[in-house]
Amino acid sequence: MYARSTPLPLAVVAALAIGGCGGAGGQAAVHEPAPTRSSDVVTLEELSRVATASTLFEALHALRPAWFRRNPTTLRPEAEGDVVVYVDQSRLGGPETLRTVQVNAAVVIRHYSASEAEARFGPGHMHGAIQVITTR
Repeated sequence: MYARSTPLPLAVVAALAIGGCGGAGGQAAVHEPAPTRSSDVVTLEELSRVATASTLFEALHALRPAWFRRNPTTLRPEAEGDVVVYVDQSRLGGPETLRTVQVNAAVVIRHYSASEAEARFGPGHMHGAIQVITTR
């Protein structure tokens, strides 16, 4: 009917602008970052991609070969030993013991650095640890 001759207050303009920008229900869309693959964890999905591997030793060498290298950043890189393997909470031994664990027994596998392994499992992990969580 008639044109408005006075400008709208700034608060009204801001409220209209914010209300008009949202998605469903007037809420702004939230963009979550795409999930990233952790270099310290191997999931069931990743294990399923290594169809030719029957043991965890073979699967992990294909998926995370760096887990088996000695840590060059330790205070004593010449330290004896290898990465220590745990199945659930039981210490199995060195990486060769992964040859006795079938791929389909694992739910998740996690690698711990030397300092993380010593904090979690105690001394004697100069080259880290691999923990296998099984389906039991």
